[in-house]
Amino acid sequence: MATEFSREIDWDGQALHVEATTDFGPVSCKVPRDTVHAIRLYSDAIGREIYLERHRIIQRLAPFLQAKLSHAEAGQTIELLPSEVED
Repeated sequence: MATEFSREIDWDGQALHVEATTDFGPVSCKVPRDTVHAIRLYSDAIGREIYLERHRIIQRLAPFLQAKLSHAEAGQTIELLPSEVED
């Protein structure tokens, strides 16, 4: 499955939000702060650091997001949980 993540990644202070374009249509992805903290490099990152590093964080989490996207439907919102991330 071909997946492309938008370059526009929003940080609302609690989660990263990014749109993914898949073979079957667009899917919204939500990555909560707890999931970001599950990545060793960002385990103690504050909001400002998450905002500044948001593109790298999504790039690092892309394989885990793609695994969830393979079961998603167009128009759906998926949430990547800390338990779904192996770092």
